[in-house]
Amino acid sequence: MRNGRGLSDQWAESVVVRPRTTERHITVHKKLVLGFALSILTLIIVTAVAVVLSVRNEECGARDGTPAVGSRAPGGSARLNGSRDRAGERGEEEVQPWRTSRLPGTLRPRHYELRLSVCMDNFTFSGEVSIEIECVNATRFIVLHTDRLEVDQVSVTAEGSGSGRLSSRPGGGAMRIHRHFAFPLNQMYVVVLHRELKPMRLYRLNISFDAAIEDELLGFFRSSYTLHREKR
Repeated sequence: MRNGRGLSDQWAESVVVRPRTTERHITVHKKLVLGFALSILTLIIVTAVAVVLSVRNEECGARDGTPAVGSRAPGGSARLNGSRDRAGERGEEEVQPWRTSRLPGTLRPRHYELRLSVCMDNFTFSGEVSIEIECVNATRFIVLHTDRLEVDQVSVTAEGSGSGRLSSRPGGGAMRIHRHFAFPLNQMYVVVLHRELKPMRLYRLNISFDAAIEDELLGFFRSSYTLHREKR
């Protein structure tokens, strides 16, 4: 039996509804394309940020005054000296032998002369030490062990050329000192020279200092005892 609007029952039962697999495949394909596009966009953004940061770092280096290789600047000698000073400071920062607990093996002390003047009224003392040093390896640094000393003056003198062997002849001349400072973390005192000390040469280090006489078992200390009910 047929009606004007529908199919017969027999024809309707034979109709099969097909699943929408094609639409699902299209949806999955679109998602893959979208994910790939987002990945490419992210990579482009990261690359652009890296390029911008590298350019800014180069600009900052140029503002700091670091000259380009092979470039010539006005006032050549002053600019060259400034570059050498900066290079020396960078080399000093890279070495820093005072940051280790052991003294470097570049120098070897040969003889000490120590003079002390003690003031018992306020328990302080002042002193001078003269150290004869043998240079084993070339270095710009003289590192000593010190603790709680106020250093007043420092001088370094070359004692002779030696011509390949050790020489103690005076008249070698004073060495120019760049700076000297204490490094309390490792109980050290550092003398930085402008020029390197040469191997197989003798040098003399002179230091004057002041300090307090400690009341503990440390360095130059004081102690007391009682005798016949009297503290001494």
